[in-house]
Amino acid sequence: MSDWKLVYRPAEVQKALGIGHSKFWQLVKSGALEARKIGSATVIPSASLQAFVDGLPKADAA
Repeated sequence: MSDWKLVYRPAEVQKALGIGHSKFWQLVKSGALEARKIGSATVIPSASLQAFVDGLPKADAA
């Protein structure tokens, strides 16, 4: 996701986060990721994706 976009399709988010279809929809259902509709297309606003990543716990330096 090197190009900045306003919204991302589910497959793009799954690939960027390294998660599968089921985990993606689990995150949407829990409210961790915000899904919107443009016609019949489901999209994830970039701000929602950024907020999700920013809210992840920091990894411990080993």
